[in-house]
Amino acid sequence: MDTEIRMPQLGQTSDEVRFIRWLVKEGQEVKRGQPLCEVETDKVTMELESVAGGIISGLQAKPDEQIKAGSVIALIKAPGEADSSVADETGTGKADINYVGFKHENAENIAGLKTGYSTTAAIRLSAFSSRDRKKVLSEIGPDKAVEMYRMMLTIREFEEAIKMLFLEGKMPGTIHQYIGMEACAVGVCSALEKDDVIASTHRPHGHAIARGLSVDEIMAELYGKTTGCCHGKGGSMHIGDLEKGMLPAIAIVGGNLPIVGGMALAFKMRGEKRVAVSFFGDGASNEGAFHEALNMAVIYGIPAVFVCENNLYGASTSINQVLKIENIAQRVCAYGMRGDIADGMNVLDVYRKAKAAVNFARHGNGPTLLELKTFRLCGHSRRDPCNYIPKAERQYWSTKDPIANYEKILLSEAIADKGNLDRIRKMVQGEIEKAVEFGQSGPDPDPEETYNGLYVDMEVPR
Repeated sequence: MDTEIRMPQLGQTSDEVRFIRWLVKEGQEVKRGQPLCEVETDKVTMELESVAGGIISGLQAKPDEQIKAGSVIALIKAPGEADSSVADETGTGKADINYVGFKHENAENIAGLKTGYSTTAAIRLSAFSSRDRKKVLSEIGPDKAVEMYRMMLTIREFEEAIKMLFLEGKMPGTIHQYIGMEACAVGVCSALEKDDVIASTHRPHGHAIARGLSVDEIMAELYGKTTGCCHGKGGSMHIGDLEKGMLPAIAIVGGNLPIVGGMALAFKMRGEKRVAVSFFGDGASNEGAFHEALNMAVIYGIPAVFVCENNLYGASTSINQVLKIENIAQRVCAYGMRGDIADGMNVLDVYRKAKAAVNFARHGNGPTLLELKTFRLCGHSRRDPCNYIPKAERQYWSTKDPIANYEKILLSEAIADKGNLDRIRKMVQGEIEKAVEFGQSGPDPDPEETYNGLYVDMEVPR
């Protein structure tokens, strides 16, 4: 039976898009997630990915045609159902996609030039040696090492699943995904105690999962169900549960920094050995709230860790266009604050640097600005085709995939074998499938619930 590929709701102000061109041909075999065509929304030109794998058996959209959301644009047969008589011009039964891999002999230099990640500054990214790796693994033990892998994989599988749900038109709203940045959330949250608190951004799924929120309650929240972690009132950009150590996420860029400062100050005034952590992006480091929050944090000596997830792009703007210093962590020199940098694609390096910053804060020594050098292997949001990122840069960072590289570490250190990792992957995929069912089947809120959970001043003015 053919799988219908329908046009998802991509535009923000219109339910129509302009079809530009096909990237595949009839009779061609495609994989799930493979780009099928290019379309133009009210904001951007983007590639539309396939929600199924198989053989293209019908292409129904034409160039310059206006396509409504929900319209069928292509049909895909399962590989075994394909008509062997359908072939492309080469006669092979498979058509070539005109994508040429970019190979550069000096990818490290390309990345260095693109990112400005120099190690010559006073606060620099230190090397992570095999000795460092063994030391961290010895400290955390094999069980926690494997659990960190499971957590990163859960974040990745969750993000991949909701990406397809959006493409299929089965989920409302929009999303800002965390693919490629999993080591940041897991490394930091693995260094925290139960009573510590984190605050997140418009890209919060990874932080929520790493802090212990279940994929069921997060998925239900994305579907706007009462069984969601915020009872369906937050959606993707506002998930959280303070009882589990995560303030509901704040989508305003830089908005959570002063709030974390206030929470940390409260911990100090109460004499509690707790730490507050702020996650934010490189773009937020140019907001006034960033500078004010860090300055006050040092003045009051609060137990806070400000974690900058520097993924090199504030939406589509390269950090090189808005920053003239080599590292965001260097900005602590203006405040007299402790600063550090970790490889955000290496969960063990993130953990050791985060643990040091958390311990520093917990023992009354004050705050730290921890910069994590990372990269999102996806667009800023679901409508972002990433055309502003050079292919060489994307290919370079794909080799730094934190999950694939951590798998190699677990295998080489004999902490897990391939069978263990395969079982974990299958278990995680099963959990995500159940979470999707849980999210879709949950009850919708009644209109009257709009008024629950609000602060209302009952005093009547005279």
